[in-house]
Order: sequence, then C-alpha cells, then structure tokens
Amino acid sequence: MTSPVEVIALDPSRRAHRRRFIAVPARLYRGDPRYVPPLRRDVHRLLDPAINPWHRHAEIALFVARRGREIVGRIAAAHDRRQDPMPPERTGVFGFFESVDDSACAGALLGAAERWARERGLAAIRGPISPSMDDECGCLVEGFDSPPVVQMPYNPPYHARLLEQAGYGKEQDLLAYEFLSSQEVRPPIARIADAIEASDDFRLRRVDLRRFDDEVLIVQRIYNSAWERNWGFMPLDPAEIAWRARTLKQIIDPRFALFVEARRGEAFEPVAFGLAVPDVNEILIRLKGRLTPLAVFQLLRGLRRVSCIRVILLGVVAEYRRRGLEAVLIREIHRRAARDGIARAELSWVLEDNVLMNRTIKKAGGRHYKTYRIFVKRLSP
Repeated sequence: MTSPVEVIALDPSRRAHRRRFIAVPARLYRGDPRYVPPLRRDVHRLLDPAINPWHRHAEIALFVARRGREIVGRIAAAHDRRQDPMPPERTGVFGFFESVDDSACAGALLGAAERWARERGLAAIRGPISPSMDDECGCLVEGFDSPPVVQMPYNPPYHARLLEQAGYGKEQDLLAYEFLSSQEVRPPIARIADAIEASDDFRLRRVDLRRFDDEVLIVQRIYNSAWERNWGFMPLDPAEIAWRARTLKQIIDPRFALFVEARRGEAFEPVAFGLAVPDVNEILIRLKGRLTPLAVFQLLRGLRRVSCIRVILLGVVAEYRRRGLEAVLIREIHRRAARDGIARAELSWVLEDNVLMNRTIKKAGGRHYKTYRIFVKRLSP
C-alpha cells in the first residue's frame, strides 16, 4: 500500500528549517534540463524574517510533505496585513509550491496552507505567489519548451492540474513576451519613439550608479505611481525597495537602466523608468544553487556574455501615460541590446488585463510566448 502523506510545519526563523525547505526542489527536478536552481543564499534571505523587510508587515509559514522517508513536496502560506483593507475580501497566499504528480500529496500541502489561512480569518487564498507579487509568482501553464529567465518561476505541466483538482480556479494570467534583436521594432512604435526623442520636452538618461540610493528613491516614486491601479499591487516602502535594489545592484547593467525625464520649467523630472537585467539563469543553471568561490567567478565573468536580458520594469507615472514613453523605453532597450550582440529579450510579466501595455508590446513586435497563472480558492469558514 502507498504510505500516507505527512505534512510537517517548519519555522522560517530557523536556518536549519529553511535549509530543509529550500532543498526540496533539487530532489523533484533531478534530470529536468529546464529547471534552474536558484542560489540558496538568495532564498534564505527572502524567507528570513530577520533580513527581508517584507516580513515586518507579513507572516509566513513553511510546510514540507513526506511519504514514508521520502520528501515529496513543499508549500508556504503567507498573509500580508497591508492587503486586509483591500476589496473584495481578506486574502492569503500560497507559494513555493512543489509536489510530485500526485493529487493526495498536493491536496495535503494545499490543505495545510488553507487551514493556516482560515485560522487567521482569511476568506480566500491565491497563488502561487512566493511570497509577494514582487517576487516569483504564477504557475507556468504555457511555454514549457525553454528554461525560465531570471526571477521567473518554472514548474512541471501537471501543477495546474493538481491545483484545479484541489478546487482552485484561474484568477489572473501573467504574460511574458519575447523580442528578438534581429527584428526591428515595428514602424508604429518606432515613429512614436522618434517623435518623442526629437522633442525638447523629454530626454533619456541612464541610472547613475554613483548616486544609487538617490536613484532608488526616484524609482520608488515612479513604481508606486505607475503600478498603483494594477491588480494585486502593493506599494513598496523605502526599506523594501532599498533591500530589493541592493539585491539587484550586483547584476544591474547601466546600459539597460533608463529614465525618461520630462521638462518642468527649466528643469527635467524623471517620469518613466525601464530596467532590463542580464539573464543570469544562463549561468545559474550550471551552479546547482551553491555560490562557491568558483561560482562567483563564473557568475561575474558570465554577466557580459549572456544572450538574453529580461525587462523587469517598464512604467510611466499616471500623469504621463498615453504619451508614448513606453515606446521610447522599449525601442531604446531593443536598440542597445541589438548593438551589443544580445540575441533576445524577455519582457515579463504583464497582467492580461493591462490592455495598454499588452497592445504597445505587440505593436512593437513582442511575441507572447509564456503564460503564468494565479489561481484562487474561496475558503469555507
């Protein structure tokens, strides 16, 4: 007979427990050529309440599933208290979901997360969100033929089926687009970009890494304005965005960190921001999650040799939307990538209901090639 599944709760504040949780995917993805092990150090930092400032306003629980002596899955459940006033209901999240292809295992893990959420009076639970919308989120449901790019999730095709069997339904799709540098940005977007670049009212500039902390505050202002009406958005406070920026700083390439500034009187003010980072997954896929001295050397040497970049931020403050500033950023990032021999870019992710951004990307020549789904389940009292 098949042994029953036992779900074990772990304490995220204890390093040994986090290590046990972080180790689960390596067992489940053994032999999968598209799985990219994240750096374990980074996952520890994300989950550690003493390091990640997100935990100041959130609570998280970790669980692993065991059948006999074999580890067969894991899940996290989380509650961000800042979301409580947001309609339509108080909602928790699940994330870091991994399971063998077995409905009993997935059901046991999801059941543990759901009970945790009910105990906190939450009316629904959504995911995968690991652990916030500013981290990896979504279940891959389309585009399994290539590895994920940096900070994007990956999972087997059966995950969506396991979630649906457990009573979860689609809430929102997140779309990823591919741009090939060998293809020109299409004329409608190029004309808009040309007109703006010829205007005296706007100018383009790089992020100044010598003034990194000041630049991060500008990004925070643009980010919280540009995304404020997006589904699932929560504003980033100064501590959070500073922590995330420090994490990204080691891979930021100034060629692809750009502001569009608008004239205000005699001065210029940043009103749009675009950021693309090298796809370090091309290097990480060989490192097995361990940052040894040799791995550090390989990572640093490989950053300028990657064939792909990921556009992770592309936003315009509310006052300057529908002025074509997105076209300027898309065209300039594409132009710089093509000039410097980068074969392709992924722009991810974009909410399926962000009509303006999806339309702009498609007009520029982006090809929708991956879909990530957020599932939701209402919880009975």
